[in-house]
Amino acid sequence: MSVTLDIMEIGSRGDGIAEAEGQRWFVPFVLPGETVEAEPREKRGEGIAADLVEILSPSRHREPAPCGHFGTCGGCALQHWRHDAYTAWKVEQVGRALAQHGVAPPRFEPALAGAPGERRRADFVVRRQGRRMIAGFHERRSRGLVDVGTCVVVRPEITRLLEPLRAGLAAVLPDGGAADAIVNETDSGLDLLLRPHKRLDLSLGRREALVALAERADLARVSWGDRATAEPVVMRRTPILVFGDVRIEPPPGVFLQATRRAEATMRAAVTAWTGAAASVADLFAGIGALSLGHAGRLALFESDRPAVAAADAAARRLGGKVRVERRDLFRNPLTARELAAFDAALLDPARAGAAAQAAELAQASVPRIVYASCDPGSFARDARTLQDGGYRLEKLMPLDQFLWSPHVELIALFVRPPLRSRHD
Repeated sequence: MSVTLDIMEIGSRGDGIAEAEGQRWFVPFVLPGETVEAEPREKRGEGIAADLVEILSPSRHREPAPCGHFGTCGGCALQHWRHDAYTAWKVEQVGRALAQHGVAPPRFEPALAGAPGERRRADFVVRRQGRRMIAGFHERRSRGLVDVGTCVVVRPEITRLLEPLRAGLAAVLPDGGAADAIVNETDSGLDLLLRPHKRLDLSLGRREALVALAERADLARVSWGDRATAEPVVMRRTPILVFGDVRIEPPPGVFLQATRRAEATMRAAVTAWTGAAASVADLFAGIGALSLGHAGRLALFESDRPAVAAADAAARRLGGKVRVERRDLFRNPLTARELAAFDAALLDPARAGAAAQAAELAQASVPRIVYASCDPGSFARDARTLQDGGYRLEKLMPLDQFLWSPHVELIALFVRPPLRSRHD
């Protein structure tokens, strides 16, 4: 039986939240202030997840969704929200997380708002069903696939790859077979990693089909397998990423910042906020996208073996100013004593944050810490640790790299005020 609900707010997953009949309700594709009819579907935590039946009273911030797959594709949840209100909500998520952890917020820098058609990486799924080839994203709350024609959030070059993917993998995947197609746009062209869902050996015919795919789609490289053991099958051009004066050859499927604009903004913030630091520690460095090219001495710490190898190759070309160390900072963080050798530290951890490393930094004397985060909750937790250790959160810039999703990122500066003597 359906129920009439007044939507109070949008939650962290992008669903509208209402209260009725002594329960919290979670409804997708709605907006604050709307009255809707919804059908209960299942229990979710301490509330009820419901399906939207009808908008009875629409918000003035509601707009037509620009994508024909909206509502079915699991990739975007908020395309129906006017852009200024949507961006303000994302900024609010950061402030709310800080407040929940008792962190004194600074005045935020203007948010970097997302824009259509600028995502430079995508993870598609390609599946063969008889003679039909499906390429796209998972449906919302389902293992089913949306066969995508045009994706409005990714770069046009990536959207144009979908049709060649269908045609090329028709000769590679068996009936019922599937693979993840991980696409990165590099400075020398698209870099494609195909990761089969089940073991599948590459015969001569399958290799020839991948060569034909690379030619048809003008791909720089096609690789096969898991990231750690990926085999380059076709190399038409060496994939290259350029960071200032530094050139690096990324491993297949490497993590990149989702948009070039965000990466450039973050690199500029790192340069400005670390100032004239003579030595910088880049923690959870990946391939060094945010730090390579720093004017002073630089030490990169990362656990992913392919990323470390790529960063190390770039570091050797730069001479002795950069060193790269493979280290699991979740289990073996740099200690406060080790951190004493640096004038600034940069963190860019995964969504779980950097609890162990933040605890060591809180005891260290590093004057400046730049923290890039992809999760406001784990960031706020670590910020509280740094605050309790004497650091002050001085600058924070929200970043929207994942347009129309509930996901929001940020980059922030922490400063340790100089110690005062008893006579000050």
